[in-house]
Amino acid sequence: MSDKKLSFLAIAAAASIVLAVFVWHFAGTSKQTSSPQGGNLIQGLDPAAITEIVAGKGNEQIILKRQGKGFVIANKSYYPALNRAINDLLASCLDVRIVELYTEDKANHKDLGVSEENAKDIVKFLDSNGKIITGIIVGDTREDGKMAYARLVNDNKVYIIYNAPWIKSSPLDYIDTELISVDKADISWVTVTSPSETYTLISEANGTEVVFKDVPGGKKEKKSECLAVLSAITSLGFDDVNAAAEMANLKFDRQYTCLLNDSTLYTIEIARQEDSQTFVKCSAEFTDKKPVTKEQAIESQQELKKKEAKFLARQEARKFAQACEGWIYRIHEYKAKMMTRPLAELIEDIPQQQADANAPVEK
Repeated sequence: MSDKKLSFLAIAAAASIVLAVFVWHFAGTSKQTSSPQGGNLIQGLDPAAITEIVAGKGNEQIILKRQGKGFVIANKSYYPALNRAINDLLASCLDVRIVELYTEDKANHKDLGVSEENAKDIVKFLDSNGKIITGIIVGDTREDGKMAYARLVNDNKVYIIYNAPWIKSSPLDYIDTELISVDKADISWVTVTSPSETYTLISEANGTEVVFKDVPGGKKEKKSECLAVLSAITSLGFDDVNAAAEMANLKFDRQYTCLLNDSTLYTIEIARQEDSQTFVKCSAEFTDKKPVTKEQAIESQQELKKKEAKFLARQEARKFAQACEGWIYRIHEYKAKMMTRPLAELIEDIPQQQADANAPVEK
């Protein structure tokens, strides 16, 4: 199960530590100050004071708002942002270094690509009152290709800089796009349900073999195709996400369920569109309802480890269900095809010669 997706609280805690390091290293005052030659372009920024980040420009602009100890993407239904991506953005901006002051004349901004209309990249950091704390406008790259022109937001001074920040402006750049990650060896069985049929694949030999439950008479499994269906969940990602309320017209008439050996049951409801787009709703449940308790007698290390694993798996299933609740994900088409393959594509006729060899011998 993916730690990145399922541990928002742990990530947020880690992010707060990173922010504390920024504060210690760069703090002095949150007031925007003039940058000395050879120093950092941004000085005196307290990351803890940032409540909103606006990255990009025009239609490609992304708005990140602080929520608790992390950030959410305002123009993506307030989906949780990956704190590591936020920290990378902050670090790249704080690492911009000045080579020299180039001009203080605003009339030169357009020619250097540092006006807001023709800038290459823009990022702004705002406080709780919506006031800009600071920000960077990155302009044209110089002929040597190693340095660029840049200025601070609300400052006419243009500097030659190096370590130009890479300002990502797509929501997916700030999202963990991995939904589920499991080891094939940990899968017990998979059931695929469509409007017309249901079938179950059972894992054997640590996921290297798969058999049908109740395979039709005179038929046998296509091993490679069945393994592909069984392992479709091992690395399930998405390329878009929306609030469920915004996609109420979808018809979820298919289902892919997977039980792991540790009793975690994943349920993936599937809606396939005529335009080959596939959307899913995800949930998880820990099916072993027996409480984890400490016995009075001394327990072996092996028993304690089993109980710890059960407790952690139960917690992970709960966190996954909570993280996915209210969201609809668009999954990659090749994964969608594997998770919705019809039974007819997974079985074939037993050759007559083989069928005769397996027939009981009359005495």
